[in-house]
Amino acid sequence: MRYQSVLTLAPLRISFIGGGTDINYFYRNIPGKVISASINKYVYVHIKNHDPLFQERYRISYSEVEHTQSRSEIKNLIVKSCLELLNMDEPLQISTSADLPTNSGLGSSSSFTVALLLGLHQMQGDSVSQAQLAEEAAYVEIEMLNSPIGKQDQYAAAFGGINYYEFLPDDTVIIQPLLTPKAQSKNLLDNSILFWTSESRSATKVLIDQEKNYKTNEVNLHKLTFLVDELKFKLLNNNSNMLEIGNIIKSGWNLKEKFSELISTPQTKDIINELIDNNCLGYKLLGAGGGGFIYALFDDSSEKYINNFPTRRSFIPKLDNLGARIVSSN
Repeated sequence: MRYQSVLTLAPLRISFIGGGTDINYFYRNIPGKVISASINKYVYVHIKNHDPLFQERYRISYSEVEHTQSRSEIKNLIVKSCLELLNMDEPLQISTSADLPTNSGLGSSSSFTVALLLGLHQMQGDSVSQAQLAEEAAYVEIEMLNSPIGKQDQYAAAFGGINYYEFLPDDTVIIQPLLTPKAQSKNLLDNSILFWTSESRSATKVLIDQEKNYKTNEVNLHKLTFLVDELKFKLLNNNSNMLEIGNIIKSGWNLKEKFSELISTPQTKDIINELIDNNCLGYKLLGAGGGGFIYALFDDSSEKYINNFPTRRSFIPKLDNLGARIVSSN
């Protein structure tokens, strides 16, 4: 069954540890490992058939509005590439919005790609698995658009939940859910706050610089995979405490900060120093670096700590367990 209009959403994510090891220049030699959680902040995509009475064939609305007569003229490269991948050429109106700013370190471009692909498949009447969505989104961003990014964001957007991901040299991805009734992971987000640095950045510039330093970074990337396994053990163990978990997240951040001089900024350092003064157990800048959101972990409910930072823009994240999904279609 084909549809005339579809609304989809895909969650943003918090990457606790392992970012950088999900990039193919690393995991093709040594398996990459990441732990991340999808959260209740979303990218939304609305797709509808575009009536021939309109003068343009495509109307694409995001931070800009495009009116084009052909697919090849579309400037939004993600939209253009997704249409090409699915060989869709019918007139469409596509619009997107999000709960949080773009370029904020929460994987918004991949969430947009996943939500868009899900909607386009639905418009065609095709069912699609979470794994297929993640792989198609990764193909669009990494292979078609040559973005220097990894594969974790597409999987977090498609699957939801809090998961351990392993990226194997043959491009297989192994997913292990970490949310079990007795696991410490169930308390993790309750003790977490995200702080906005007020700085947006393009991940591409930071990741290109990081790739240039790959030979220098390789040892630390390998160390990072051991920390991911250590964090997985702590999250699955009900006897672990938040101090142990926070120390691992801090250790991961200390390694990541060495990957590129572009990762940390003066604003980032100011916020982290403020977090340390308020007994924060673990912290890290999310995403590639250069701005965005800082993740912070505390020893008790984040509700008790958030008022300690009256001048900072922040929010308490909640877990999204469902991943990308169709909100409505007709």
